[in-house]
Amino acid sequence: MKIFITGIRGFLGAHLANQLSKEGHQILGIDNLFHPSSNKIPKQMWHWGDVRYYPHVSSYIANADVTIHTAAQIHVDQSINDPNFTLDTNVNGTLTILEACRKFNKRLLLASSSEVYGSALTAKITEDHPLNGHSPYAATKTAADRLAYSYWVTYKLPVTIIRNFNIFGEHQSFDSYGGVIAKFTYAALKGMAPKIFGDGTQERDYMNVKDAVEAYKTCLNNKDTIGKAINFGSGTTVTINDLASMIAQEVDPTLIPEHVDPRPGEVQKLQADISLAQSFGFKPTTSFNMDLKKYIAWFRSNSL
Repeated sequence: MKIFITGIRGFLGAHLANQLSKEGHQILGIDNLFHPSSNKIPKQMWHWGDVRYYPHVSSYIANADVTIHTAAQIHVDQSINDPNFTLDTNVNGTLTILEACRKFNKRLLLASSSEVYGSALTAKITEDHPLNGHSPYAATKTAADRLAYSYWVTYKLPVTIIRNFNIFGEHQSFDSYGGVIAKFTYAALKGMAPKIFGDGTQERDYMNVKDAVEAYKTCLNNKDTIGKAINFGSGTTVTINDLASMIAQEVDPTLIPEHVDPRPGEVQKLQADISLAQSFGFKPTTSFNMDLKKYIAWFRSNSL
């Protein structure tokens, strides 16, 4: 299968590209290198390009069987400081992809986000949970998510909307754009206390990036997922306080977290109900404790 990936040099995009290529698919993608991952992919597999510009994507989409759209401005603080850029990238960029897919009648897998839900109103979040995104980032992902759905309803464009919960794993950035697990691990290995925004009781559903790749493969291989938004996660949560403690126990138990002011727009709890994903054959293999230990060991050997 010929697969076109936007944001192919990003954390998720690079993992998808490398794994799908190993499985025999022909992969080609674009990235504007706004925030590339350390995960390398073959040079012939990607070109520079920006999803906001139709000429950068149209010929690739025309020649692919499926497009996987992962390109986005994902940093919540950046979205607060520069909502215009975030909207342009996440909404107008998605519109560009949708229009090209519509012109050439191509299937699309869209990377949405659990952030579209805001804080959980129920014990677990199902796909019909209200969309109450708290930050400008969340609002733009909601807009892209619903715009994609409208193309299914209006044009019958074969779209699948993938709402991954919090992903972590090898090559995730530990700078200001990175995930909290990467940030805490980097700080601990440098002998610095992790910085927790607020009281640390926030809960997140963490999924190893290998399971995130399996989520896309599940949708890629099952056309019954077309026209649907689907949650992918572990179905369990960890508090930020517990996460900091677990990392400290692996690295330096004497480290005491530093609590700072709450982050604007942060949600309190995200926990996936993955019943729908499981009905399509998705079986998460994430064992958070084991995967976290493996990740810390990898980080120690590869990122310092």
